[in-house]
Amino acid sequence: MTQEKEYSQVTIEKQVLGYLLNYEFYQKVKNIVTKDMFTGRDVTIFDCIGYAHKKYEQDMHPRQISAVVYDRNPAMPSSAIQEIYDTIDSIPTEMSPNMELEMDVVRNFWVRDKARQIGEKAIAIFTGESEHFGELKTLIDMVEDGRMSDKTTYSEVVTDFSDLVKESVSDPDFPFDWELMSQNLGGMDRGNLGIIFARPEVGKTTFCSFLASSYIKQGKRVVYWANEEPAPKIKLRIIQSYFGLTRHAMEEEMHMLHSIYTDRIEPYLTVMDSVGTSMAELNDYAQLNEPDVMFCDQLDKFRIDGEFNRGDERLKETYVMAREIAKRNKLLLWSVSQASYDAHDRQFVDYAMLDGSRTGKAGEADVIIGIGKTGGSDEENTARHICISKNKLNGWHGMFTSHIDINTGVYY
Repeated sequence: MTQEKEYSQVTIEKQVLGYLLNYEFYQKVKNIVTKDMFTGRDVTIFDCIGYAHKKYEQDMHPRQISAVVYDRNPAMPSSAIQEIYDTIDSIPTEMSPNMELEMDVVRNFWVRDKARQIGEKAIAIFTGESEHFGELKTLIDMVEDGRMSDKTTYSEVVTDFSDLVKESVSDPDFPFDWELMSQNLGGMDRGNLGIIFARPEVGKTTFCSFLASSYIKQGKRVVYWANEEPAPKIKLRIIQSYFGLTRHAMEEEMHMLHSIYTDRIEPYLTVMDSVGTSMAELNDYAQLNEPDVMFCDQLDKFRIDGEFNRGDERLKETYVMAREIAKRNKLLLWSVSQASYDAHDRQFVDYAMLDGSRTGKAGEADVIIGIGKTGGSDEENTARHICISKNKLNGWHGMFTSHIDINTGVYY
């Protein structure tokens, strides 16, 4: 058998294992090539190569890896050891001077493995074992744009000094166009998690509708998840806030307003009737539809997988995942929550009054806005106290007094 024919029978797995014997190359691809990309005896060899590089920090010869395999698996049957030895002997060890060829082989190996994962996830969705379309889309997008990494938990900041300084003083992605708010907090950015909370019947959903309408006016795609109040009612309230009109006035101007709604609101507003929705579904939706802003009213009611000893532990994990959804999908996420009884008939409402949580919910947020109210529940009592008790964006904390027009859904 000629050397060319022998080489043609070497699998891509064996080629990659051979390249990994080179310490410099291993360091380049150790976060790309993973154990689950191999099968059978190749898994053992891959583990031993990684172990040897970590311990000795130098190039390894196949015979040295054979010794590591034997040393780390003393109870393995001799027949299995011999099978691994034969596999190691078949591994090619030649490296190109600039490693370009080897990187191309690893890239093809990575694409092939991603194709395997895409196939498995597609079959699981087809058979009903999974509903995570977002994960499938992420894998497809990774292959399409050539991101040769499946480490989605981190990424290196490569922005240079001048760009970092410019970004720190740039305008926010989602400015508040409400002067009472903007003079204290200019706006929010992609990746931010905000919390809006108040006692029942104070006006937190109206406040969110007011904010949502302002984002729509900025041409942002807004998704409102409603699992507290009826979703059609909230959608109408957002539209009402956009126009700043009473429902009676909108009915009178129905014909004129309908064309404005079709052109300026409908393309940017989605309201979801959400009952029993999970955090995983929320993440899948964000990955597939790429909204700019999402409101979760109320986030505390979203389901999350796992077993928790206490309710506050479950809530903390819910808000940890909410923050991850905001960061991974580069969107602004507003969580709507109840305030505890401590906030009843109070002007200043701070995050210690969040219902059902110790510090877990508050610890994840960038901005926390409490809405305080004193006095009776009559319509003439329009004063609402906007309290910013956590602010990682510009550091301002305090309270200002506004008013609510419940007939138009507007804060002023």
